[in-house]
Amino acid sequence: MTVSSPEGSSVVPRDVRCAGEIRVRALIGYGSGQPPSQVLLDTAEEIRACCGHSHLKSTRLAWGWSGPAAVTRLSAVAEAADLPERGTDERTWRRWESGHLPDADYQDRLARLFETGPVQLGFATDYTHPSGGDRTNRRNALRLGAAALMAPVLSAESEARELTRRSEQTDLGPSGLDHLRQTIAGYGHNYSQHSADVLWHAALGDRRHVAELLQMRMTLKQRRELYVAAAWLSLILAWSAHDRGDTRAALAYAADARHHAGEAEHDEAAAWAWDVEATTWLYDDRPEEALRAAQRGIGLAPVGSAAQTRLTGQVARTHARLGHAASASDALMTLRGMADRHASHEMGLFSADVVRVWSVTATSSLWLGDDEQARRYAEQALVAYEQHPQVSPTRLAITALDLGMACARLGDPEQAVAHGLKAISTPRYAAAIVSRSVGLGVSLERAYPHAAVVAQLRQGVAELGKGSWS
Repeated sequence: MTVSSPEGSSVVPRDVRCAGEIRVRALIGYGSGQPPSQVLLDTAEEIRACCGHSHLKSTRLAWGWSGPAAVTRLSAVAEAADLPERGTDERTWRRWESGHLPDADYQDRLARLFETGPVQLGFATDYTHPSGGDRTNRRNALRLGAAALMAPVLSAESEARELTRRSEQTDLGPSGLDHLRQTIAGYGHNYSQHSADVLWHAALGDRRHVAELLQMRMTLKQRRELYVAAAWLSLILAWSAHDRGDTRAALAYAADARHHAGEAEHDEAAAWAWDVEATTWLYDDRPEEALRAAQRGIGLAPVGSAAQTRLTGQVARTHARLGHAASASDALMTLRGMADRHASHEMGLFSADVVRVWSVTATSSLWLGDDEQARRYAEQALVAYEQHPQVSPTRLAITALDLGMACARLGDPEQAVAHGLKAISTPRYAAAIVSRSVGLGVSLERAYPHAAVVAQLRQGVAELGKGSWS
């Protein structure tokens, strides 16, 4: 179906995922709080322009409501305003979204619902003449003014002033950088609250926007800050690509993050780039590359930082994966000594906490063949993760799989399967969960080929639609 925009252009609507990506990108900095209505209205306009939906549908999607939820809220708004009761159903709402004009009373109610006016909802046209004249002409006038100022200077003093003035010229306002900082902080803090696919598409749009901003005129300080922003957004893309199972994209964006962090001399962002690369190599079964990446990252991580703790954990588990028992034990001892620097359980992609230290110790112990220690640390970590499952759903699942593997090796296939089923029921899919659950399934079938309970895990993994037992 093709819908004509108010300007007469033809726009092909896309599915609601288009709107979902825009909404996440626009609102991620607000966490679980309700953003201002104007932010939602701006988001609705972007949805309309990019996804081809009508004004009313774009506004509903910007608010994050389903059709039935919008109908319910419309009735609640009318009741709160002591307006006469009028029957509204989902079919009527769909007609409005498809272009049928509501009567004046319903237009008023809809405007109340979304805290806006009929123009913004597509029910009327604003004929107000834009103030300030033509934007292009103003830009040309500014260019002409700048050219006039560059006429031959009369003295060395005036030339020096002119050179200073030109160095301060910028097309990038402070509010744009503030919003970018808030957006990046939102991605990091709320990473686990969104699917990898949604994060990927949202962060990709922001990363492209930063690339466009870098073509503008700006100060050296602003350019450095944009390079740092590019690094952080590429880190978000690298992690979301890893969670989606796209190894090549994860490594490419890790390299891009490292490049921009290096240009800006931002060691912390560069260290985090090595961290995601180490994880990606490890899950691609290339532990030697993972170890090299982790060691290079540690050399850049600020002392006492979360990045230093996380990279120490990377060194420990890659040594363990390679069978370097002594080096792994030394790294684990160092890692456990760093735990006191951090909170017991902290939300955020770029964080470190005590629970992660326990989880990494469990994984490393499994690879070192110390199954009893693996079970002990995995049990500790799992209890903590389950107290706040929304904080680290992926780590919760990985820890449950480690505990399942330890139970399998210690002769308890029922508990192994129970922990495996818990892991694959996570609300947040990640490719690492699938690969580790397949590994647990293979180990169980080899150790307990006739155990009926193992078939439960086989079926659960198969329902994920990924991986196989071979």
